[in-house]
Amino acid sequence: MSYQIVDCRSFGADQLCEALNIAFSDYVTPLHLSEKDFREFQRQRGFSAEHSFVAMAGEEIAAFWFSSLPNSSYGDRAYTLSVGTSPAHRRKGLSRKLLAAVIEKQLEVGAKGLQLEVITTNEKAVAAYEAFGFRRERTLGVFRLVNSKTLKAQVGEWVLERIGLNDLPDDTGPYFDTLPMPQNSIAGLRGLSPDIHLLAVRQDDEILGWGASFADGAVAQIAVHKNHRRQGIGRALLLGLMEALGGSELRFVNVDTAAQSANAFLRLSGAEELLQQYEMRLDC
Repeated sequence: MSYQIVDCRSFGADQLCEALNIAFSDYVTPLHLSEKDFREFQRQRGFSAEHSFVAMAGEEIAAFWFSSLPNSSYGDRAYTLSVGTSPAHRRKGLSRKLLAAVIEKQLEVGAKGLQLEVITTNEKAVAAYEAFGFRRERTLGVFRLVNSKTLKAQVGEWVLERIGLNDLPDDTGPYFDTLPMPQNSIAGLRGLSPDIHLLAVRQDDEILGWGASFADGAVAQIAVHKNHRRQGIGRALLLGLMEALGGSELRFVNVDTAAQSANAFLRLSGAEELLQQYEMRLDC
């Protein structure tokens, strides 16, 4: 069978969402995104139709490689949102062909490389990406927090206020130990705004810390200035986000395992680690 590699500019979100759901339909935990969820996924992660490609088998999307534009905050690397192949079209070399098309297009706009995440236990996928030239860069944890009792016992008398993204400090370096992943960045938050929760602790017009979550309970950022840690601000922000979400559980996706203070903070707050992912990078 012959396949045609084309970019995604002529495809609607409904068609791309269906292709993604088919590609992951036979996984242990099948993925089934609604079109609404898929559109949010696109906005949060910076989907670029011009820089994303599909392999067509006639009128059918056989495989896809969804990508963003290169991001200067991440070394001019482009972020891979998702890669998948329909079960009926696997082992045809389609992912490699799609990657070649993505790289060619990314080089036209000055990309220095690509990056993505893959679950550490998905050995076949890790091996495939390594065969493509990707290398493991960081290990990232995924946590869940379902009980607020630990938080309530350790929160001080901090007052939280709702703020906008434009209220955040220009220099966020003193608040983070490691750079947030693209989907948790300010750009990711801006992509889903206003459907986000953004709370802050302020003192004498200085923001001491903030917490940001998406409407589905995924926490994008918990940031506390290094001079004001271990004072209950982080836990106050977590509790505030949980209450803003109506008591729903909080999830923390892609927490760098090298960020020791962040990992210790989550565990002491009662969060449970569910799995780990590798951040993998490819130099163009």
